[in-house]
Amino acid sequence: MELQNMEKQQVIIKVTEPTEWVNSVGSVSAEKPRTGKLRVCLDPKDLNKAIKRPHYPLPTLDDVTAKRAGACYFSVMDARSGYWAIKLTEESSKLTTFNTVFGRYRFLRLPFGIISAQDEFQRRVDETYEGLQGVTAIMDDILIFAKTKEEHDKNLHAMLQRSRERGVKLNPEKSIICATEVSYFGHIITKDGIKPDPAKVRAVRDMEPPKDKGELETIIGTINYLSKFAPRLAETNAPLCQLMKSTSEFIWDAQHDAAFRKLKELITREPGPVLMFYDPSKELRLQVDASKYGLGAVLLQEGKPIGYASKSLSDSEVNYAQIEKELYAILFGCKRFHQYVYGRHTIVESDHKPLESIMKKPLAAAPPRLQRMILQLQRYDFSIVHRPGKDIPVADTLSRKSLSDQDDSLREGMDMQVHTVYSNLPVSDTKLKEIRAETEKDAQLVLLKETIKSGWPEKRPMCPQSTGLNFP
Repeated sequence: MELQNMEKQQVIIKVTEPTEWVNSVGSVSAEKPRTGKLRVCLDPKDLNKAIKRPHYPLPTLDDVTAKRAGACYFSVMDARSGYWAIKLTEESSKLTTFNTVFGRYRFLRLPFGIISAQDEFQRRVDETYEGLQGVTAIMDDILIFAKTKEEHDKNLHAMLQRSRERGVKLNPEKSIICATEVSYFGHIITKDGIKPDPAKVRAVRDMEPPKDKGELETIIGTINYLSKFAPRLAETNAPLCQLMKSTSEFIWDAQHDAAFRKLKELITREPGPVLMFYDPSKELRLQVDASKYGLGAVLLQEGKPIGYASKSLSDSEVNYAQIEKELYAILFGCKRFHQYVYGRHTIVESDHKPLESIMKKPLAAAPPRLQRMILQLQRYDFSIVHRPGKDIPVADTLSRKSLSDQDDSLREGMDMQVHTVYSNLPVSDTKLKEIRAETEKDAQLVLLKETIKSGWPEKRPMCPQSTGLNFP
């Protein structure tokens, strides 16, 4: 049980006395479902409103670029359970008291979700590695660099020694040692400079050409939106606009294909006329959208994109209600851009107005599938703003022209949560046997069990009548 593991690690402690604050547990989620590792997340929504945030500045990518000028060798180290390295005072610890079915606990170390956690963590990181040559860090990602291998090894050894002295634990699974090219904070760092990580522009780079005027109209809407940052886009877009004329037949030829490829290159080049470097000092916005078959998300600052993402929906996900798809799009966007949005406030823009109210209601008032998504979103600090679809054309285009690869992390995370709850139910083996026996006597539950095993039909009318109320 994860709570017991956290007690053994002295991350939390049981609480028996009354406390002024009692938070709920936002989620028990898998950071990486395939690893089987769980993370208990605090839901300090009300507590955060009472905290005075210090607003400690985070380093920018420009800072990193200036420091690493001329470097040829790089290492990236990841601080394991970074926030948990920071001990809380007893006064602060009591504020983090949370309630579970197993009783109340409080954190002895800094929990995820506290609004000031990012500021305090970055300050501690800066203090830890202050004065070291060739070492810089943005949150828990530590970059070591040097012009020669000998200098690099010396800098790395000094960083490891300082980590040992300050009690910083590192994660070898996420670390890269002495490479000539490393991925760091959404970018690829080499001896020649910094370039965008292909993963964050793949949704646009690998987008297929439109198949009809409907798809072309969606793409042109995106180009028109982005052309305010790059006038050349409108010029390059001219051949595609010709196809949209009512007198023109949709025939896609080499001229259109060349224009389409050029537009994608202009949109994804970094630094370029459209795509910009992430700046932690500027407001962050995440635009999301869900179409019938896909999800789209674009991260922006000052209206300019930082990264694009899309995914197609699986056969079962296609049957989700629209509000479920729209909330799934937010979860997808937050997880895909986790390194940017985690630990800071993000404004989420969606064209689905009901999302504003569903996030304000008590968790118990939401349908089960929405509950599971909301639980996974609890770790992120965001507010939802309704925007008409015409004002978020990039996300709309990405959702309609989504990539065909599947991301099953949400379903795997849900399965793991169910398994975790089941495994830790305060029910004896004798009671479980009794529940199983009684279940077999109930015809409706037997039919429900068999339907779950064999798979749900695509539509509610096709579902056996006795299980209709349980249709997911």
